[in-house]
Amino acid sequence: MTGYHPILKGRQAELQAVSHVPDELAPHILPIFDLPPSKHGPITDACTFNQRAQDSIPRDMAIAVDVRHLPEPTTGTRRPLRDIADDLHPWGIPALPVAHLNDTPAQLADVRYAAAPYGGVLRLAAHHTEPDDAETDARLRHVLSATELRPENCTLVIDVAEVASDRHLTTAEPLVRKHLVWAGRHPWKAVVVAAGAMPATISHVPAGTAIPLRRRDFDLWQRLKDHDIQFADYGVTQPGAGSGRRGPAPNIRYTHQDAWWTYRAPRDGKDSGNTGICQALVSADHWPPAGRHFSWGDEQIALRAARHAGPGTATQ
Repeated sequence: MTGYHPILKGRQAELQAVSHVPDELAPHILPIFDLPPSKHGPITDACTFNQRAQDSIPRDMAIAVDVRHLPEPTTGTRRPLRDIADDLHPWGIPALPVAHLNDTPAQLADVRYAAAPYGGVLRLAAHHTEPDDAETDARLRHVLSATELRPENCTLVIDVAEVASDRHLTTAEPLVRKHLVWAGRHPWKAVVVAAGAMPATISHVPAGTAIPLRRRDFDLWQRLKDHDIQFADYGVTQPGAGSGRRGPAPNIRYTHQDAWWTYRAPRDGKDSGNTGICQALVSADHWPPAGRHFSWGDEQIALRAARHAGPGTATQ
């Protein structure tokens, strides 16, 4: 059974990190790739993602792909979600399409095509308004009929999006509980609650000081986990954020239990700034006892703290 569902953009660096997930963890992680649009168009965007995924997705890992942000193709017969399924399924990569209750008939037909071998994911927006059970049930029946999915081969993702403050957290909890009551009427393969709490910018963090930021997405899951739900977050990015500012000051957002420890370096002296914040992190109490052996990411930090590797680029 999958346990963790990180919501990622499918960028090069994210897929590089996914490629280093240990074999024993790969079956328990199902990344949801929320593909962002580019100037090249939806077909090229899908092709670029396919090439990266073929080189990166570990054996025994399934992925989910959401193309809701890609524009509809205006020429030709090719469709992004169909292209992704055609390219990845022969490689043995289960690419589960993500459906939404407000998808168009053409989008639902794409989901039906892509979901045939492995099933799919239904992503349900759960912020701002209380669920209308009758309306939600009607839309669900339409989606299941159009996609030929069944709840038992479909993962339900209840997506809260941003929980940026204690007020957001307090508001989100009862709304999600009501969605979970509705979800309990159906035999879903799994029920996942997704949220993100990383601020749009950490420019308020003083340079040279480690500052903890609360993981309110994790707080929300902790409050709700008695419902036997699985966990999804947006990692260290803000929900719905674009590519972000180019060339930001060197920074680390290090996940540790219920907080992100954030480090910022001055904008001048980029190489030394990266080295300095990596050295500060590996010396901190929240650096794991296993150190560089805890994960591939920790190894990258340790290498830069020891000046055995360069800082890389913003893309990396």
